[in-house]
Amino acid sequence: MMRMQHSSRGCIAAPENLIGEGDMQPSVSVDSASTGRIAIVDILRAIALFGIILNHAAMSFLAGPEPYPDFNTFSSPDKYVNDLIELLTFGKFFAIFSFLFGLSFAIQLDSAARKGSSFSGRFAWRLAILFMIGFVHNLFFGGDVLMIYALLGLLLIPCRKLKSRTLIILGVVLVFNIPGLLLGAAFVSAPAPTVEQQQRTAELQQNFEQSAKEQYRIKQSGTLDELFKMNLTESTLNKVFFLLFTGRLWITFGYFLLGLWAGRVNLFRDSDANRQLFSKLLLWSGIVAAITSVIHLAYPSVFQEATLKNLLSYFAFTTQQTTLAAFILSAVTLFYWKNPTRLVGLFNKLAATGKMGLTTYLMQSVFGLVLFFGLGFGMLGHMGVTASVASGAAFFVVQIFFAGWWLQRFNMGPFEWLWRSLTYFTLQPNARRQESAA
Repeated sequence: MMRMQHSSRGCIAAPENLIGEGDMQPSVSVDSASTGRIAIVDILRAIALFGIILNHAAMSFLAGPEPYPDFNTFSSPDKYVNDLIELLTFGKFFAIFSFLFGLSFAIQLDSAARKGSSFSGRFAWRLAILFMIGFVHNLFFGGDVLMIYALLGLLLIPCRKLKSRTLIILGVVLVFNIPGLLLGAAFVSAPAPTVEQQQRTAELQQNFEQSAKEQYRIKQSGTLDELFKMNLTESTLNKVFFLLFTGRLWITFGYFLLGLWAGRVNLFRDSDANRQLFSKLLLWSGIVAAITSVIHLAYPSVFQEATLKNLLSYFAFTTQQTTLAAFILSAVTLFYWKNPTRLVGLFNKLAATGKMGLTTYLMQSVFGLVLFFGLGFGMLGHMGVTASVASGAAFFVVQIFFAGWWLQRFNMGPFEWLWRSLTYFTLQPNARRQESAA
């Protein structure tokens, strides 16, 4: 088991395409050239959000270091479910989410160009609002990703001028964590630590373990004031450490760049060329994902010491995350394109959930806080992985029905409406007009 990365599973699993096609008010169920909305993108976003809640629920929304080994694993089924969740969801749906975030940027950029309106200032302001929403969210849930997305999103503004070839090359280098591999190689080849360095490392590890136990106590039985203070300090430091230590910071931006490229070339418009591309991606990503999954099961990633074996096992797991995400994305897209009406009811419901990406993501955090933290039912540390994942899946089903009900009455989710209203400094119309019977 990859303890360091596994223990931080909830820290950065992200909502995706939170920027969304906010300037559009189209139907959520079908592709429409007149509105510019692409249904498969909303469906993919919903599937990504499903993966997020499974990932967070598996760790009881801990979003931080585990207080003790095998946290949340109380039985043999828990052990199997825990390993399965890590193998199939950790890092995969985050990848899809980040990719869709970059895709949304490209869609908004194209929309602004067609309207002849300014873009950079408006987009930066939207990101500032997203950062503020994330800041409030982070007070309650230390695993917030909105602030990170807002800050990294600013880098997309200058990157929009890069050539498509550059976007692909740079994106691939980052998502496969090549910078992390080089840094890891430097650590592996570094001289053995001195006695003083070993002592300092031992002290840091002891302080980290004590902090982990205190953070766990606050989440389990602390006051709201303690929770706020912790999330502004220790939890934020943990998140920064996680982003840098695992390479998740530049990996995230790499997916942004690939999403920007995908939007630029209209990758999700159904065409023969795009079908061929996705078919090839499905094949090769599936092969590589299968191979690296076997490698990860045989040689789990650990960070107890800097060795070449550990470095290569972690690189294999990073590759598994990227290729399995590509496989899922390709499979869903091709399945939808093959016959969009086959499961039109399910597709409609998923598209509605994906359209309300920001609201869906924030509602999931409310669910986690109420069920697991001491401020709610206090099930943290008392509910195993199996029951936790099942509860998360059940809540997502509730979200599917809620999104369908809401979008029958309104054009945007409540937080999407808030975000748009703040963007334009005025309350936006949201209620759908009821058509009278003929």
